[in-house]
Amino acid sequence: MILTIGISYFLYSFSKAKYPGCATEIPQNFCGTVSPNLTDNATEGKKIFNINCAACHKLDKNMTGPALRGIHSRREFPYENYLFDFITKEDSLNKINDRYTKILNEEYNYKFDHNFQLTKIEFEYLMEYIK
Repeated sequence: MILTIGISYFLYSFSKAKYPGCATEIPQNFCGTVSPNLTDNATEGKKIFNINCAACHKLDKNMTGPALRGIHSRREFPYENYLFDFITKEDSLNKINDRYTKILNEEYNYKFDHNFQLTKIEFEYLMEYIK
């Protein structure tokens, strides 16, 4: 009996877990998370979205903040780099009393300033993901 328990323990200890546990990186194809149409850049953008944006935003559903998929086609921004400025230094836009930033803050009734440390490349990856 001790031999059977020992062999069972030995075999069990070398088998891979079927489901990820806490602090285990989830594989891309776990629970329907496969995104076969994503480019490499959009895949990087998805990671950036999950780290920085997903707490308040979803792609297709309003939450604390608006749904972000297709944001460029639904809104007209005051200048070309406005969205990058809004994401990386919203506090500066608020300090200069930017009219469009005030409108967004009133529309979504929030006091959070977006000040994410994104490079232009990371921002482009993020935009490719949410397009």
